[in-house]
Amino acid sequence: MRACATLAGALGLVAPALAQNLELRPSSDDFGLEAPTARPGGGAPLPADPTPATTTPLPGDFYPEPAAASPAPAAANYGKPRPFKPTPKSNKKTFANPLPDLAPYPTSGEARRRTALGLRRDDIDPALLTPAPTTAMPAPILAHPRPKIDPDPYAPIGFDAGALRAHAYSETSLGYNSNPNQAAPGSTNLRSSTFLREEIGLSGVSDWSNHSFNGEMRLGYDDFFNASSANAPDGAGKFTSRIDVARDTRINLDGNYTLSTQYQTSPNLYNNGASTQLSSRPLVAVYGGGLGASQIFNRLELTLRGSFERNYWADAHFADGSTQYLSRDSYDDYGASLKATYELTPRVKPFLSGDVDERIHDTKYGSTGYARDSVGAAVSVGSTFDLTHLITGSASAGYEDRNYQDPRLANLRGPIFDISLIWTPTPLTRVTLRGLTTMNETTVTAASGEISRSTTLEIAHDLRRNLTLTAMGGVEYDTYPGNPLVQTYYNAGLKAEYHLTRTVVLKGAYQFQRMVSNQNNSDYTANILTVGLRLQQ
Repeated sequence: MRACATLAGALGLVAPALAQNLELRPSSDDFGLEAPTARPGGGAPLPADPTPATTTPLPGDFYPEPAAASPAPAAANYGKPRPFKPTPKSNKKTFANPLPDLAPYPTSGEARRRTALGLRRDDIDPALLTPAPTTAMPAPILAHPRPKIDPDPYAPIGFDAGALRAHAYSETSLGYNSNPNQAAPGSTNLRSSTFLREEIGLSGVSDWSNHSFNGEMRLGYDDFFNASSANAPDGAGKFTSRIDVARDTRINLDGNYTLSTQYQTSPNLYNNGASTQLSSRPLVAVYGGGLGASQIFNRLELTLRGSFERNYWADAHFADGSTQYLSRDSYDDYGASLKATYELTPRVKPFLSGDVDERIHDTKYGSTGYARDSVGAAVSVGSTFDLTHLITGSASAGYEDRNYQDPRLANLRGPIFDISLIWTPTPLTRVTLRGLTTMNETTVTAASGEISRSTTLEIAHDLRRNLTLTAMGGVEYDTYPGNPLVQTYYNAGLKAEYHLTRTVVLKGAYQFQRMVSNQNNSDYTANILTVGLRLQQ
């Protein structure tokens, strides 16, 4: 009984606390629960215990839910107030067009590492996430490419011929010549005639990373309606080829040919004083080539070249049935040359060259009875230049001496020059100056040879992009050492080219020719007018 009384007293002491735990729900700062409210019929809420409970809830403890209808809900409790922490403001300024990220300089070590790893511009190098400030620069902004302007919109397009880019043309002209035979005034052979001219041509150029080839050729024929004895072919061609053996070593190969005829008034047609009225013009064909090598030593370039040239003269047939055997005067020319070029600047390259050659004729004594085999030597100094693209070309001067086997023939010697300049004062105007000295073979009695000095000036102006007007004039002065004969040739002309399309060109030309000689009955004057159509590709 005493034990039961003790248990009842203990229950009486803990009963009020259990009742309070069953009626009220404590608040929690961690979960943001509501403040304790009064249960229906339970009276006013009890005051909070200033001493927090430290007892641990039993597994059977629970918190009964409040009634659905609460007469006076209390204010929400969000827990303890949190301190205000202001967000830091960003000092970065935004731009409408931000600059691109920095990229390494192309020559820096970081750029070389990126290239070695095969990374693109937008790839990230894990070892170099941020370029160093001394080797970085803003990435270049790609500009829109501008359309390319065709400098010559009416030039022929051409076609592919194997590994070459080729151009071909065919030209037909109808003309009038007041003196096709170049006969002297009062001569029975002086007559005018209309003529038809046909000409074809072909050129090709390579577009290779190594080696090169460039060549061109043409052939033409004049058919006179009223002077068949003046009918004659003509032509010219050349090519140059370079083989790059090494960076500073090259092999050079070249070739050329010319086809022409001798006119009625040529001093070579002497025919032992007999009649010189030709039944047809005798041909003169020159062809040959050269092989050489070039070696570059820093700015110095040395070129050694060996050459061979064949000069063939056809026999002359006259109207009276006689023949002058000019074929006996045909000869072979063997030569060698050495040229040194120094690159003073990329646009100015002075040079010094020396040449030696030997001419061997088919017969020891030619048609005039002279032994004209000879040995010659020449030296010249000059320069090639490109002065601000206004004046381009080359110019040289020197001296040549030729010694003949026949003691009756004096040495053929004298100063020589070779000039080829192009002056472009405006984009529409081109001025071309050419000058040349040559020492040629001849059959003139007692003459060692022919020294020919010629100068030509040509001015071309583009009136429109497809219309070009060209004016030209020239003088040629020929002397024959050992013979007093002197001949001076004058020529002037005007021509126009109108390009309808890239493949169709209309042409028109006028040419004036005049020859003055100190030999009687050899002067002549001729006026030539032509119009033609050129088809090119």
